[in-house]
This record gives sequence, C-alpha cells and structure tokens, in this order.
Amino acid sequence: MRLRQIQAFTLAEVLVTLMIIGVIAAMTIPTLQQNTRNNEMVAGCLKAYSTLSQAIDRMKPDYGPVGYGTKWNDAATFWMGEKKDYREGFVSNLNIVKACLPNEKGCNWSGVPKQLGGRNHTNSYDGYQYNVRTTDGMSINYSAGDCGVDKGVSAERIGKGSLGRFLVDVNGDRGPNRFGYDMFFFCVIRGDGVVPAGTDNNSASCVKGGTGIDCAAKVIKEKKIDIKNSN
Repeated sequence: MRLRQIQAFTLAEVLVTLMIIGVIAAMTIPTLQQNTRNNEMVAGCLKAYSTLSQAIDRMKPDYGPVGYGTKWNDAATFWMGEKKDYREGFVSNLNIVKACLPNEKGCNWSGVPKQLGGRNHTNSYDGYQYNVRTTDGMSINYSAGDCGVDKGVSAERIGKGSLGRFLVDVNGDRGPNRFGYDMFFFCVIRGDGVVPAGTDNNSASCVKGGTGIDCAAKVIKEKKIDIKNSN
C-alpha cells in the first residue's frame, strides 16, 4: 500500500512566520493604541465644549443674557448662585462628584500640568480659584476675568467683556495632563458665551514644541489631534 504524502510547514517556517507577525504587531499596535487615545481626547474636548455651553445656556433664564448683570460678573454668584448654596449658578447645571472653592483641594488634577511641547507649566491649578469634578471624570477649573489674547481670542472679542475662563481636563487625573491634548481652555465672553481657545487666531501655539494653550478650537474644528504635536 502506497502511503499518501502530507504537505506541511516545517517548524522553522512556522517560527519565521510567527516572528514576522510579532514584528508587524509590535509596529502597528502602539500606533493603533495612540490613535485610539487621541480619539478619546478629541471626544473629550468636544464633550467639554458641549457641557460648558449647555450649562451656560441653562443659566440664561435666571441670569439673563451672558455677561449682562451682576450675577454673571461676581465669580462666587456665577459659580454657586446668589445664596451660595449651589442651588443655582454654573455648578447646579452639572452632574458633579465634588465642587471646590478657592484654596480648597480635591477637585482637580494633582501635580503641575505640561505644555504641549513637554515643558512643565508654572501653575498646578490644584486649589486655584473654583474647581469641580464631574461624574463623567472631567475636572473643570474656573477663573474670573482670566482670559487674554494668549488664549487665541481677539482683542475685539475680549473688548466685549471677558467674564472668565475654564480649563478642562477631559480625563481628570489620569494624565498626561497636557495642554492641547487632554487639557483645554475655553473663554466666557459677554454676549458670545463659551468660546474655545484659539477661535480667532487659528490656534497659533498648537504646534510641535508650543504651549498648547489655544488648541481647543483647532481640535473641535478638525476633529483630530496631530500625533506629532503630542510628543
């Protein structure tokens, strides 16, 4: 009886194939992971913009047009209402875990955030001005009247009246806590409401080696984060 020959791979061929697959995986998986993480940050930036804008819009029936009236211009009243009990004001329109007053810690990320280019920033923001941590993991810092042309907002727009600025870390304390990647600035302008940083100068610092302070408008417009800019 004649035996039938079976075609099969040798052990060496199998090992070579597995090596090739391993090399390809090592080359592609980090890129896929980075792209996934970038997409999460983009979604976070978009959500932050929506969350801030909706909260401000909900204040209008009681506070009036944005920026017109004492309720808007007093930081404490803006943050937690005239009675300072959080029953009205900005925070009342968020789903929160904790709200913090100036010099009170525990609502914000820990440590000093980094600029887009990798350098440390000068302020940790923990306990700085007003802060809140939301149920979906965002940390929001508010500072009254602290929105200048460095945020990429034109002098003309700021001339309408800068009520303050938000700094949002879209994933809270998880890192990398870097401007233009998971941390974004938004201004509150009289009559205009919430304006993403970079709206009027096309995000000039949102480049490789830049501060990343005015990246919000660029990320919202392009719906992406350039990987080269997050190194």
